[in-house]
Amino acid sequence: MAELYGRKALLQDVVPPLVGLDHTGRRRIAPPRQGYAPVLNCVGGQGSGKTAVLEALAEQYRQRVPQAYADLAAADFGQAGLTTAVTADTPNASVVSDLLFLLSFRLSQPPRDFGKALTLPRLTQGLIAISSWQVQGAEDGVPAAVRPAELAAASGRLAVLLHGSQPDPQQRAERVGRWIGRAVEAVGPLAGLPAEMNTMVQAIVETISTELFGQRAHRAGLAWWAALDVAPMGDAYDHLTALAMDFRDEAVKRTRAERHLLAALLADIADYYGPLRTANAVPRPLLLLDNVHTAPGAKFLDLLLTAHHDAATARRTMRPVVVTTALRESGGTAPDTRTMRGPGWRDVRPAAKEEWLLPVRLAALELDDILYMFGAESPPPGITQSILRLSAGRAAVVHALVHAVIGQLRTGGTVSPAALLDTPAAGRPETPVHALLLERLLPDATARGRLTYYAPALDDGAAHRLSGVFPPGDAGAVPVQQAKSHLRDHHWEQRAWPGLDGPFVGHHALRVLLLHALRDLTGRAAGAGDWRDIHRQLRAHYDPQELGPGADTHDNRYLHHSLALGETDVVVRTLHRRFAQGDALAWLAAVNLVCAAPHPPPSLPPTSEDAPPCPACAAEGGPVPVHQAIELLVRNLWRQSAPQAVPDASSIDSIGLQLLTLSQYSDPAPQEIFYRAYARWPQQLRDWTQAPDLLT
Repeated sequence: MAELYGRKALLQDVVPPLVGLDHTGRRRIAPPRQGYAPVLNCVGGQGSGKTAVLEALAEQYRQRVPQAYADLAAADFGQAGLTTAVTADTPNASVVSDLLFLLSFRLSQPPRDFGKALTLPRLTQGLIAISSWQVQGAEDGVPAAVRPAELAAASGRLAVLLHGSQPDPQQRAERVGRWIGRAVEAVGPLAGLPAEMNTMVQAIVETISTELFGQRAHRAGLAWWAALDVAPMGDAYDHLTALAMDFRDEAVKRTRAERHLLAALLADIADYYGPLRTANAVPRPLLLLDNVHTAPGAKFLDLLLTAHHDAATARRTMRPVVVTTALRESGGTAPDTRTMRGPGWRDVRPAAKEEWLLPVRLAALELDDILYMFGAESPPPGITQSILRLSAGRAAVVHALVHAVIGQLRTGGTVSPAALLDTPAAGRPETPVHALLLERLLPDATARGRLTYYAPALDDGAAHRLSGVFPPGDAGAVPVQQAKSHLRDHHWEQRAWPGLDGPFVGHHALRVLLLHALRDLTGRAAGAGDWRDIHRQLRAHYDPQELGPGADTHDNRYLHHSLALGETDVVVRTLHRRFAQGDALAWLAAVNLVCAAPHPPPSLPPTSEDAPPCPACAAEGGPVPVHQAIELLVRNLWRQSAPQAVPDASSIDSIGLQLLTLSQYSDPAPQEIFYRAYARWPQQLRDWTQAPDLLT
């Protein structure tokens, strides 16, 4: 498996002590005699490598410990061929119970280097009770009953219990059929008639559980259910019947039944280890749960944490090692996968179930990681830094860009920072890498199309103005709201620019890719008409009085879109007029925002309109050094702030010179601020910072 960068601490220092086996699989690690293991929650944004971490852990402990993986964002839990077509109205199954069937099946598979297979009789008895029959329904005071023939409806789920010991599908079906037949016989001679629930539950549980686990484990499982507080009174079968009844009742009772099933899973694992395996530090099973931020994932995690919390005692008890992932842009102050040290054992039992969860941020990749990815290949100058800036360290973006560059180098092609996003994707030479990345990061084609056109918008109002025309043919009733919801639901972090509430797409790496796609799309037509129309619509949003480009009193956002159209004259005229007002901080903030404008496609023709004279120049008796300095500053800073631009010494020197010129022509108070920008901006640009992020 390919090496994961920035994840070493998690894979080698954090998880191994929890599992009880080092990352090589050769050395056991005894758990502390007292301590409480956390549930790890690895958090990161889209494309941050969440699933890759779980895959690496699965591979690290393959054939060494029992393990189970499930993707809570997938209808089939990430298991090809598995169907989970259940709804809230399905009487004998839920997403939770189907997931538990899958986990019990996976955990029961005996790893080659582990020893005796893990058995889960308590969980299996509970799953059989809730899923192996369907209620007829109680009406007019008649007790609810079960028709034995309805056991066939559960045959697919029951077959899961046999998958490990009976791999042949036909033989599995025959064995399940025999189970059902024996259960039907057990309820009495009138097998075609309804039977009382507890009679049917006892028959089917006894038939299947005894055959799967033997009498001893079967009785131990029943003893556990008998001691559980499910029914007011009665034996184990009464409790299992109550469990099944709760499962078919209102949502609150179904949740309670599901919580009992999770408790059964933990009790089975604790019983399997017992004092002897615990003392011998036998490695613990591994539960890998992907995308627990989803509704099914959040519910299952809550149930698991509740069961975990309720079962925790001062006595050392073995629990499964649980590693989860969640889609979340910011992990706050949580430790990250690069620097975290130790597994996070708690000395004191957490006071609440939520405190068992230990967030771990998926660290952003760094320049050294990118250099290591190239291996023996020598990337052209500026490529690695460009990849880092374009990706913001996001693993999926970094990997795609690195592999695209390597593919070009190995086939004798050329690649440069300026053309990086247009490099053919690895394995898909007909697709530029920016298009491949957008397909992966925004798989919903409708959302991807809308966000491509809305990406230049600096706020919601501007996006609304665009939505009346773009994307062409979009029939959505509320497309802007749907696009915003997509960003929010998929946890794309929205970082506001200085002085703005926007832009509409506030995630830097995603916005860069979308703007590049828009530039490519609109640039294919002669004259790049759509690019021109988009930015004219957007700047008109900030010109409610319809002053037009000839005015010199425009909003910064108007100037931003004017620059995106290549109309530098209106930008320079307005900035020259403002310069005389003496507010240096506001003026530099305006330049920062304006020069972050996207660059138009090469096919956009230059404006043919004659620029009106600059009023500030006229007031000063003709062209002055200030106007020339502003024009050179805007042109060079805009060029240096293109996403794929590399620091250019001559452009940066010119930017510094123009800032020094503006300082010379300023009054004492603004002079200090312009001089500070002269001292700081060039170095920031050399360090690969761009507008709008330059600090004064």
